[in-house]
Amino acid sequence: MFRMVRRGTYKPKHTTGTSSYLTKDNTRIQIILFLKSNKVANQNKIKHEAKGLSTQQWTPMKNILDEMCEWNWVEKRASEESQNVTVYSLTNTGQTVADQFIEVRDKFDEFFKLDSFQGFKQG
Repeated sequence: MFRMVRRGTYKPKHTTGTSSYLTKDNTRIQIILFLKSNKVANQNKIKHEAKGLSTQQWTPMKNILDEMCEWNWVEKRASEESQNVTVYSLTNTGQTVADQFIEVRDKFDEFFKLDSFQGFKQG
């Protein structure tokens, strides 16, 4: 029996614009880098302003944020400015993770030959 094997970058058939497939880890890294530069943000702001996350679906992204809260990378709390809005910020551990990733990004170009991290070098 002959089987087709997909080669190259995965792009969903329903893509809008130039969006590409992001793994959970890519999403986590994008959230960390976004919160590092923005300090505090709600899920809507993260989804629409963080590079590459606009195509993320709400529920999977919320699950990723909740998982990062369980890992103590991100803190979730009620907004002081708006009722019924949850905001996210980096914990000390999350700040350390962000700093380490930025250090790797800035020092080791070879790391970014991996498909998993395409697009992060510009950040």
